[in-house]
Amino acid sequence: MRLDKFLKISLIFKTRSSSDKYFDENKIFINEKVAKPSATVKIGDVLKIFFPESTKTYKIIDIQEKNVSKKEAKKLYEQIGEEKIEIF
Repeated sequence: MRLDKFLKISLIFKTRSSSDKYFDENKIFINEKVAKPSATVKIGDVLKIFFPESTKTYKIIDIQEKNVSKKEAKKLYEQIGEEKIEIF
């Protein structure tokens, strides 16, 4: 599955286009490599996303091809790390 589609279905981002800025600024990584929206993801991959307030790390534990409920979306990944970014 395409990474941008996974991010939308898993509700890490609400829409595919809402992640565009993060891809453009190289703030999304798969297995420690800069990711493109068209990158293929599979179960076991580790995603790292640099949000403005924190850096979050996720492990993909399931993939669904169609939209799922909010409750089911949370079962597609496990958050395995979070680092808060302190702004002075």
